[in-house]
Amino acid sequence: MYKLAFTYLVKQDRKTWNDLEISLKLLYQNILSKLNCTYKVIIFCEGEPINGVKNQIDFLIKKKNINVSLEEIKLSKYVKRKPKDTYIKDFPHAADCKAITSLGYRDMCKFFAFDVFFDVIFEDAEYFVRIDTDSFFIYTNKNFIRNLENFHSEYGYISKTIQEEDKAVSLGFGKCLYKFCKKNNKDFEYENYLKLCQEATLKPKIFYTNFEIVKINWAKSNNHKRIMSAIIKSKGIYNFRWGDALIRYYVVHLLKAKKKEMKGCLYKHSGIYDSRNLFTILLTKSYSKIRGRLYKNSYEKRLSRLDKLFLSL
Repeated sequence: MYKLAFTYLVKQDRKTWNDLEISLKLLYQNILSKLNCTYKVIIFCEGEPINGVKNQIDFLIKKKNINVSLEEIKLSKYVKRKPKDTYIKDFPHAADCKAITSLGYRDMCKFFAFDVFFDVIFEDAEYFVRIDTDSFFIYTNKNFIRNLENFHSEYGYISKTIQEEDKAVSLGFGKCLYKFCKKNNKDFEYENYLKLCQEATLKPKIFYTNFEIVKINWAKSNNHKRIMSAIIKSKGIYNFRWGDALIRYYVVHLLKAKKKEMKGCLYKHSGIYDSRNLFTILLTKSYSKIRGRLYKNSYEKRLSRLDKLFLSL
């Protein structure tokens, strides 16, 4: 039985594979090589990896004796999206008038929100650990690794990463939750579901970082399946671009899942997230702002001596 199953989903393009090569390298350096528990790595993809990723996987399997599985899938078929379904093909982007949100992106949201937990590959794993291809662990301390090894909650997320979601991609979500809770409240006994549903409507929140730890038995529980069935049947993921992070935040709270904040890492996903201590958090943020590197940086590729000094590495 594996304690942890680190899981990637790879879009079939060069940039995504390049990101994965770096992410895998940092995952091994800063997490896998330090762990003293059983784990495996699963990479869902829709095509052939680039040579750099093949070499990285060979290194992990042959040199480090790590169980790495490459699972080729067709994502639209995996999430059971039917060709006859009439969804907007190019959904307007919430923050960029020139960009769109593809059906493939919405397939990804459904994949991580629910479908992936029922894959047979997780039958020998206790916890699902999501990592995106552009998720980079720059540093982890002993506390982070210890908490990962001894994780016993139902949901885990990196500390201080709860954010407000854009209301443009949460339209109708609070109403969907309200209808479900009103009908099933006696079963769930969530004492103030109206307040939570109103929050999901007016100021929706998410666990942002695209890293999470989910207890697989919790994800496959009847209560979780019931609420997710209602969300999926509403078709809000495809019609309104409800993201998996939005869904996860409110389902975790409605079901009163046991949560744990993971502290002790320097992590990059679009922005930089420091969950170590107040001094390093302030130093990292100040340094990155002064250098103009809060969002535009390449810390995952190279770190100068100055970077290492001010990032406390």
